[in-house]
Amino acid sequence: MSEIPVTNWAGNVVYEASERLAPTSVEQVQDAVRAARASGKRLRVVGTRHCFNAMADTDGVHVTLRDLPRRVEVTNEGTAWVDGGITYAEANAALAEHGLALANLASLPHITIAGAIATATHGSGVTQPSLASAVRSLTHVTADGDLRIVRRGDAGFAHYPVHLGLFGPIVELELDVVPAFEIATTVYEGLDYAAAVEHFDTLVGELYSFSLAPNWQDGGRALLFAKRRGGDAAPAEILGARAATSARHPSPGADPVAVTEQLGVAGPSYERLTHFRSEFEPSVGEEVQSEYLVPREHARAALSALPQFADVFATLAHSMEIRAVAGDHLSLSPMRGADVVAVHITWHRDPDAVMRFLPRLEAALEPFDARPHWGKLYATSRERMLELIPALPEVDAEARGLDPDGMFRNAWSETLFG
Repeated sequence: MSEIPVTNWAGNVVYEASERLAPTSVEQVQDAVRAARASGKRLRVVGTRHCFNAMADTDGVHVTLRDLPRRVEVTNEGTAWVDGGITYAEANAALAEHGLALANLASLPHITIAGAIATATHGSGVTQPSLASAVRSLTHVTADGDLRIVRRGDAGFAHYPVHLGLFGPIVELELDVVPAFEIATTVYEGLDYAAAVEHFDTLVGELYSFSLAPNWQDGGRALLFAKRRGGDAAPAEILGARAATSARHPSPGADPVAVTEQLGVAGPSYERLTHFRSEFEPSVGEEVQSEYLVPREHARAALSALPQFADVFATLAHSMEIRAVAGDHLSLSPMRGADVVAVHITWHRDPDAVMRFLPRLEAALEPFDARPHWGKLYATSRERMLELIPALPEVDAEARGLDPDGMFRNAWSETLFG
């Protein structure tokens, strides 16, 4: 039986659950929901705990789906069914055996698929939407303990992939898959930040995926992690930045032992699109994270606003990464209706200092309609969230219709929805 730790991965959130369960079958998940309802307890699912706020917390029953039987079942319709507890690393390995892959991945392969889509987690690439966009259908356990499936094309389907935990345990998903393909990563170092911003569209437009990592301890001079389809030629130099001759970590000075292979060596997409190898612990250690997603039409202006905080980033952050994500039509997605540029910050684990600073950063980005990532630290008010994510009331009504007693809610969602 999997143990559910009492904190999130970063250790900045202490879970308040009074009971922790690790069901080994979908039927046991249903039983857990029915038992929680009968006892008047609330229930939330916790995944790999890579959420930096209290979204996954509960004062009732915590359920992990990691002990469900692993399932990867390929269909003849360009999709694959997976269980609700599977990680991307596990799904990637199984899909590869069928000559298939997911079109894009986040920087970490260790996270659960159901948890990643809950917060609109994404990879990078101007043509690549969030990971939740790959969901063709999903099966969730309702507040009555019944199974309910929703499919792309159903009325209201757009409310479900980015679900924030509102619809109960997601016990299986059907995902779009593609034929397996190769990616090669070349890292360019010493890229001038101002030049990167000025030529941003040209710089990243032809890349399958990328990450721009400015080093604010060095005036913003950046690494560009350029990921191309295997076989596409990589130039030796871009805007004066030369290809690195050894592996690089996105965090300045960090040991690159855990990063996926670079130096332009092509390999399976699932071994290149992520930053980190599945066999290593993710990222740099003790940290918290924030991320803001800005409509791409405002990219240059928003990115030009960041250097004013260079001293803060240099002292309070491990690293920053700038990515791009294609727009989608999912109700609670920060990418809904617009291609975006994402500014991701990995902070030292000093959440109080981070929360004191975030209002200043958000004020600087507010003219550009920057939307926070659901699973990270932010200071955005409920009123501002309603302006930025106008579908919040619709999703709230859908969830309340299925869960009138709010057993799948918690203090975090009550703050958001009232």
